[in-house]
Amino acid sequence: MTPPAPMTPLTPRLSVVVPVYNVEEHLGACLESLARQSLKALDVVLVDDGSTDGSADVAREFAARDGRFRVVGRENGGLGAARNTGVAHTTPGTEYLAFVDSDDVLPSRAFELLTGALDKSGSDFASGNVLRLTGGGRLRQHPLFTRPMRSTRAATHVTEDWSLLLDRIACNKVFRRTFWDEHAFAFPEGVLYEDIPVVLPAHFAARSVDVLQDAVYYWRFRDSSITNRRAVVRGVVDRTAAVLGVSRGLTGAPEHKKRYDESVLCEDLWYFMQVLPEGDAAYREAFLEHAGEFAGQVGPEVLAGLPLHHRVKWHLVRERRLEELLGLLEFERRSPRTHRVRGLRRRTAEYPPLIAPLPRDVLALAPADLPLEARLTGAEWRGGTLRLTGYGYIRNLPAQVRRHALKAAWLRTPDRRALPLRLKRVNDPSITARSGQRLHGYDWAGFEIAVDPARLLTESATTTWKLVLGVLGHSGRGGVLGHGVARRGGVADGGAQLEVHYLDERTRIVPVFAGGRLQLNAERVQTWLTGHDSHDGVLTLTGDTRTGASALRLGHWHSDAAIQVPLARDGERFTAEVPLDELAAVRGRGPVRAPYGELRPGDAYSVQLVGPDGRRLPVAAPPGLPLGRHAAPGGRELAFTVSAWGNAVLTDQLPHAYTESVTWTDNSLVLQGLYGGGPAVPLQLRRTGVEEEEVELPVRCADGRFRAESAYEVLTLIGEGEWQLSMGEAPVRVPAAAHPLLPAARAFAGREFAVRRQGHDQVVLVVAEGGAQCEG
Repeated sequence: MTPPAPMTPLTPRLSVVVPVYNVEEHLGACLESLARQSLKALDVVLVDDGSTDGSADVAREFAARDGRFRVVGRENGGLGAARNTGVAHTTPGTEYLAFVDSDDVLPSRAFELLTGALDKSGSDFASGNVLRLTGGGRLRQHPLFTRPMRSTRAATHVTEDWSLLLDRIACNKVFRRTFWDEHAFAFPEGVLYEDIPVVLPAHFAARSVDVLQDAVYYWRFRDSSITNRRAVVRGVVDRTAAVLGVSRGLTGAPEHKKRYDESVLCEDLWYFMQVLPEGDAAYREAFLEHAGEFAGQVGPEVLAGLPLHHRVKWHLVRERRLEELLGLLEFERRSPRTHRVRGLRRRTAEYPPLIAPLPRDVLALAPADLPLEARLTGAEWRGGTLRLTGYGYIRNLPAQVRRHALKAAWLRTPDRRALPLRLKRVNDPSITARSGQRLHGYDWAGFEIAVDPARLLTESATTTWKLVLGVLGHSGRGGVLGHGVARRGGVADGGAQLEVHYLDERTRIVPVFAGGRLQLNAERVQTWLTGHDSHDGVLTLTGDTRTGASALRLGHWHSDAAIQVPLARDGERFTAEVPLDELAAVRGRGPVRAPYGELRPGDAYSVQLVGPDGRRLPVAAPPGLPLGRHAAPGGRELAFTVSAWGNAVLTDQLPHAYTESVTWTDNSLVLQGLYGGGPAVPLQLRRTGVEEEEVELPVRCADGRFRAESAYEVLTLIGEGEWQLSMGEAPVRVPAAAHPLLPAARAFAGREFAVRRQGHDQVVLVVAEGGAQCEG
């Protein structure tokens, strides 16, 4: 690594405490990320907690180069003690306080964003999004922070947003120092999970907190970490003590305590219950004693409010029915969220592994316990008609025979206008197989629907229709009515990506999945793009419009920035010229929330015309509009593509590969297309999961095109699942003109391989175990 330039000490605004213990391998990367923070006025206290490797030498060497870093030594006492020592040695008078673990890394603007939020809001602390840093150096969203960091919110509070109960680590935060000192916060010493007794009380004690969607912390995932080994006695003992202390501290606020206790039973201690089958006798006894102590002290309203599967298990814990609990956990491992339904008016759940009875109120079923499972497994335009296939059933109510699979389908507009659809019931044994359980059969849950697009047109310029599926599930002599919106299916769904369908030159049906729901927009197009070119530092766009628009606007997707230029009009024809340096100036703005860290591969812009009244009109990308690729500053490219909504999108991006041909030959898979990245780079197949895997395939590049070929023998060596395709640092995409080519599938070596689209235009390879084709 290149040493940072010597720093002249500034009056620090932020003190950062970094405990150091036997992390020689990763400490340098951590300290480099701190030194390169855009907020320069730092006071960094490195606490050597009695390291026995070379960590202390790395810390002292770094402090000698940068006057903002100081090393404090102490005997080994654990993370909590080291943090407390660090706080005691921070520079007096600093405005803010933060904690960083010495094997993790921060993006360069982390502290600037966190302190900047606090400067504006006056909140007591700010908390940001966390990405998981894998051994291969890849970043992806940490699942624990998906909900609490879903959006940026200033001056909020845990009692206004209970998902913040999941935000329980110290290292993604900056605290106002006066708030920290006022409450005399200190980490417990000599225990695991020392964050919880500080962070959760801080959430409740704060007057307000700021939440950032931006990634501010890269949490390194290490298999050796104690947080990744659950079935250990010390873990469940210390975690229970931590959450029990927080719960008892909320005794004076019953509603707050109820919410927190629910979160503990569904999250903190559920984490330890899941591994009971792997634990030894000592672990199981410790779980019953300590987790059982927590479950025993919660109010009856807490247990009554838990989801069914948690409610049943925690009742077994309270009664110390270990063998039945182990049996239920094993049963649910094979058949998640599965049970029989008993009763007519007052329905209850029945679990095969349970021997002794449970109280009726523990097993009582609410409507949410019998949800509708509705998915689309195929969708295509055939002969001008939209053909949909899928399935719909009420979970835990069998659809094994035809008469138990009553269902209806209709399209509905926001103003409640309804359009009934003819639905054909289909017998498909694969539906039961993909349900992930073994107790019920859903073979007759399949359906086929045909939609005539002409029926979707109304007097309005745009009409939005949503597909709704109604299912009447049966249990014994009774029936339970369920309704909901059909959603796109998962990995094995093959053909559910749809094309924009033009009824004539200026009338189209736009099928999209908005929030996972199929939506059909019937539109009369008013504005469309006809061409694009670039020369002498100017991007020129041409098109037609039947509106009085006077300007073209490029709206940056990742921030509120926009570029607006006047139109030159000649009747319905228009021309707009955009300086390329204005696009480059916007590059990189907005939150970093994708797993690319600070190197977002593309900055996308919506293309719109602006009317005299300020109304923004999308610019359609009609069939036949060629993929546009123009050189951009910094070795990047400007690409005109088509969005899932059929509109033009401009992206300032790293060079991307665009697949125009996917072919299965007698002995290999061949992908060919466009690539403007210069010399050839390997085609990468990457599968993420508990462990990340990566395979590289050779690529030949010439004259702006690429060709990648893989023999079947190579493909047989990769595992089942979904493999992302990328070249360089960018995903492989497929232009709109080539969408009809996918999915492209071939079965060999007892498995099924399919190259398909993910989302709108990314390419993935799906590998699945071979099996019989679906009926119907």
